[in-house]
Amino acid sequence: IKGKRINVGPVGSGTALSATTLYRLMFGKALPEANASYLSNEEALSRLAIDKSLDVVVIVAGQPAKLFTDMKPEARIKFLRLDPAARESARAVHAYFPATIRSRSYPNLLKHDVPTLTVKALLVTYDDKLESTREALTQFATALCDRFDYLQEAGHPKWKEVKMTLPPLGRRWKYYAPMERVLRSCSAAPAVKHDFALAPAVHSARTCGQSDKVLGLCSAP
Repeated sequence: IKGKRINVGPVGSGTALSATTLYRLMFGKALPEANASYLSNEEALSRLAIDKSLDVVVIVAGQPAKLFTDMKPEARIKFLRLDPAARESARAVHAYFPATIRSRSYPNLLKHDVPTLTVKALLVTYDDKLESTREALTQFATALCDRFDYLQEAGHPKWKEVKMTLPPLGRRWKYYAPMERVLRSCSAAPAVKHDFALAPAVHSARTCGQSDKVLGLCSAP
């Protein structure tokens, strides 16, 4: 993908941040702006498949992604395989994690599994002592606990891979105590069937680098 025309996703999106960070890790320099575009997934895939004005589209999504399950083979979209033997791949896995795009997720597009990279999702909060904040976060943990069975049954298929457990954390990380108490009691409690559904800046003048742009920190021209 080095030197190719790459869509990294909309400005300010997690996909754009992941794509530009990954490129910098793999090749030791930023993706040239002349080769970068910031289109939506749908528009970028259309350009990739129809007018060939893009070479690569980076998409970060839970598997299976509806974007691909609805796609017909005639689109001739090709998933790029991560080569574990390549030096660039070795650099990437220092920050990202090896994963697999399963052929059963997209039988209309794949005959075999494809090695790739994945990101992990973390819920992070400030260790706030303000009572109203502690209460709000505790309510969130309680709601997650109460609705976890529903999320696994009726939510995105990725929820089926989630375990309501609190694994050991890395050095200098710790669980937020008010939420930890709720989530530990939740993981120890028997499953309960629920019958409800889920409810559907001013920037300073300075040089705007690619990282600032993808984070949405650049002023509009």
